[in-house]
Amino acid sequence: MRSSNNLRKIIYLLLIIAIFGAMLPYGDYLNRLKKDKDLGEAAIGQIDTGSFMLKLLLLGGARGVVANSLWTRAEEMKREQDWDSMATTVDLITKLQPHFLSVWTFQGWNLAYNVSVEWDAPEDKYQWIKKGTQFLQEGVKKNKKSPDLIWDTAWTYYHKFGFADEAIILRRLFRDDPDEDFTSYVDPDTGLTVVGHDNFQLGYGWFTRSVKLVDDGAERVQTGVEANLDYVDPSPQRKGRPGDLAFRSMPAHAQSRYAMGLEKMSMVGIEATFGEVAKEQWFRALREWTKFGDYEYEAFNDPLKQKVRLDDVTNPERFHKLHETQQHWANRWADQMNYRYWKDRCAAEMTSEGVEARQLFYEGTQAYKSSDFETAVEKFRKGLDIWKVLLDKHKDYRNDEFNKKDTGLIVKRYVRASRQLGEDVKDFPFQDLLRGAEADSTVDPFDASEMLGPGSGGAVGAQRPAPAPALPSDPQPTARPGAK
Repeated sequence: MRSSNNLRKIIYLLLIIAIFGAMLPYGDYLNRLKKDKDLGEAAIGQIDTGSFMLKLLLLGGARGVVANSLWTRAEEMKREQDWDSMATTVDLITKLQPHFLSVWTFQGWNLAYNVSVEWDAPEDKYQWIKKGTQFLQEGVKKNKKSPDLIWDTAWTYYHKFGFADEAIILRRLFRDDPDEDFTSYVDPDTGLTVVGHDNFQLGYGWFTRSVKLVDDGAERVQTGVEANLDYVDPSPQRKGRPGDLAFRSMPAHAQSRYAMGLEKMSMVGIEATFGEVAKEQWFRALREWTKFGDYEYEAFNDPLKQKVRLDDVTNPERFHKLHETQQHWANRWADQMNYRYWKDRCAAEMTSEGVEARQLFYEGTQAYKSSDFETAVEKFRKGLDIWKVLLDKHKDYRNDEFNKKDTGLIVKRYVRASRQLGEDVKDFPFQDLLRGAEADSTVDPFDASEMLGPGSGGAVGAQRPAPAPALPSDPQPTARPGAK
């Protein structure tokens, strides 16, 4: 009996040794896979919980239970507006689940969008938007191969700083932020890390990084059948997929917004920039749109698997050689992304004539708002004459509703300034846009001179933009001696 028991023990021991031996190469394989996929866990020792029992639970496999409890607690703290405690709790969640991307995405959005709006002063909003963006950046450090988190970081730079109600102030605060780690980005052209003074610059750098990562073979962390679907046409788009239109268009959008912001007072107290600087940035925007348009997508539901390029719609000779299916999807997706408008706009704006006209419109508007109507009329008319010749060569840009609204505003101010001088102008470019412009009283919320009026170059935070409907968009004509 004893010998039988000893034999059984020896057999069990040999089986254990065999199992462990077989697991060693598999463990090495898992370690290599974990390294390749950037899935290493944060060290337990980094979690400063102050609780021996919590650490014991984590080692015992109750990490998910603890994380769920902390998620609930973080939401309670948000409702109680206990922001500092909430930030600490969120930080602990990320240490428990460093590779659960939803933690970073949700809480980054929470800080930048939900918490920031609880504050009235733009300076306080800025700090919470910054915290949300930095939170996402920390997620990128722990998930270097996730295009999702890189894209989300880019979006927060681009959208929350650039399109918030207080964008003209937030963008100025960003420009003056001495934190170079926060305002640095990798220039796609040189590969060098540079300090940017514009949130759209940062958005461009991060969006480009995300797209490049996908092109280099990175994939989103997905489960189930969703990972095998290509959402190239439906909305909302799924970011991080090689065939996503919206995902791939964002570097071009960010660069275009940067160029647009240069040519107006898009930050409180910062005058517009023209000349070669503006031309260069519009050239870069055109390059990005062309790059986006040259990408080959697969025709949707096409058994032939034909390739589609949006840029073909801007080349009639090339377009007519395409198969009917390719023409359909090229047209549909180009319309969906307003591709013709953006490409043609960049091509027009990057010219010497485009930049000169923009400068004349800017100087004319400054004179108009300062009641120097003689200078305003001179600048507006010269600019409109140049603009007319230029847009005759760029029909897609000329006929777009965005441009009609923008150009119509200049026409309206030109006519009103002329009337202030007692002139009844009848022959001028873009007369067809006047009626619509006269009926439009909205202002550009991303232009400090529009939102705050003349003399808007004061200290950041000294003035607050009022809601647009409460502000007259233009000075009303007053009677002058001899006026008709």
